[in-house]
Amino acid sequence: MDGEVKVDDQPVPVRLGLRRVEELLALADRDDQQLFLERSDQVATPLLPSDHILVRGGERLTRGSVAPDPNPRLPHPVRPTLNGEAIALQTAKVTGGALKENDSEFPNGRLFVESVGDTDLEVPDEATLVVQDADAYFVVPASPESGDAVDVEECRKHGRRPPRGNHTYRIRIDTSKYSLESRIITGTELLALVDKNYHDWSLNKKLHGGRRLRVQPADVIDLCVLDVERFETVRRQAQQGHG
Repeated sequence: MDGEVKVDDQPVPVRLGLRRVEELLALADRDDQQLFLERSDQVATPLLPSDHILVRGGERLTRGSVAPDPNPRLPHPVRPTLNGEAIALQTAKVTGGALKENDSEFPNGRLFVESVGDTDLEVPDEATLVVQDADAYFVVPASPESGDAVDVEECRKHGRRPPRGNHTYRIRIDTSKYSLESRIITGTELLALVDKNYHDWSLNKKLHGGRRLRVQPADVIDLCVLDVERFETVRRQAQQGHG
């Protein structure tokens, strides 16, 4: 997705999303100067080539002399959200690993940031983030069994939303786990994963908290929107019909 930022008050086109600052440095035409992110409290944050920043469009960048302190202490804390709760950071930069330390439940989980559009981007532990007040981060459980896949059941058990985007999702149907390359799936496709059909079987989705709802063949399920924890199949009795 394309947008624009302002460099010294001049609009410049840029790709939106989580960007390395070295991509933005091409916007400056002086090698002996540094880019700064202007903040609402008039404090400019120096940007290093290896830093990462979530560009939404409309950011104000200025060029200036290289700053002696790459991550100065702020007079007023920056307040992004982590798992839906505001946190206060005294510097505008933090590594992904350090940011996760604010999560008492999953300090070793996987960190994501809500990006532009219908997607969430994973943040590596070693990445240095230039944090802004509008940033929204969240952590999901990680386990060796899941690998790079997002375990939907584990996320929902702990009240965490699975990340949206181009991720692999791990779901449970009855007692087995299955990997999906899309967060969108129909009831028919779910049953096909376990070699069953709607003529002989019904499909339920178990929501967080224990409630169960019937899944019809054409129902479209978004694993990142609905509060789905897992799925279960039930053999139809003769009197059940096909509803």
